[in-house]
Amino acid sequence: MSAAPPSLPIESMPSPQPGLSEPARIINTFIAPGKTFEDIKRKASWWVPWLLSCVFAIAFFVTIDKKVGFEQVSREMLSHNSQVQQQTPEQQERTIAITTAITKYLGYAAPLFILLYGLVIAVVLMATFNFAMQAEIPFSNSLAIVFYAWLPAILTSVLGMISLMIGNPDNFHLQNPVATNPAYFLDPAATSKFLYAFLSSFDVISLWTVVLLGIGFAVNSKKKLSTGTAIMVVATWFFLVKLVASGFAQLRG
Repeated sequence: MSAAPPSLPIESMPSPQPGLSEPARIINTFIAPGKTFEDIKRKASWWVPWLLSCVFAIAFFVTIDKKVGFEQVSREMLSHNSQVQQQTPEQQERTIAITTAITKYLGYAAPLFILLYGLVIAVVLMATFNFAMQAEIPFSNSLAIVFYAWLPAILTSVLGMISLMIGNPDNFHLQNPVATNPAYFLDPAATSKFLYAFLSSFDVISLWTVVLLGIGFAVNSKKKLSTGTAIMVVATWFFLVKLVASGFAQLRG
């Protein structure tokens, strides 16, 4: 019987690498996302990126309220709605009042909707990768991936606030606030509702998020999964949802 190999001295044993701090995770999401998503395997926390997204979303809606006003936002949105344009002036004013209240309350309830939306996306993507690709990604990891991948959306809020503060508030469109997609440069009144909504899908920030989601699920998969394949899976879901939403936009007129 061969002798057991000698054990390594305590001094020579490799020490575990320290995990990333939350600020390091956030910074690396933008400059080295693989490091952030690798660290999620160590600790699948998600509340910091969620809270950060909520703070900037609320700041964005406060800026809208102060610089434009939700009534003006509602009037602009409904000005392109053919069904509203067929109403009498009295009916239009009631519709604008209701839309103003809904838009305002939904805007300030952004933290709740961000959380609910994140939960849904985390469930759908986890189920897709686990059942179709045997990735074995826990829900906590999936949720953390989603909220860290959403961090670039903060840039939309920041750019939107800058645009409101230095630009002409009359040109503000809540549905497409910044020039990060082709639809921004089109006239909503003269463009097909389907085309306008679908072109909005090709948004730089949104596509960045799609790529980050793909990287996150590829890194956290227990079964070897290429980043390109993971990105394609997320992109398929993204454009499918956008295609359906574009169809509804066309039906609403």
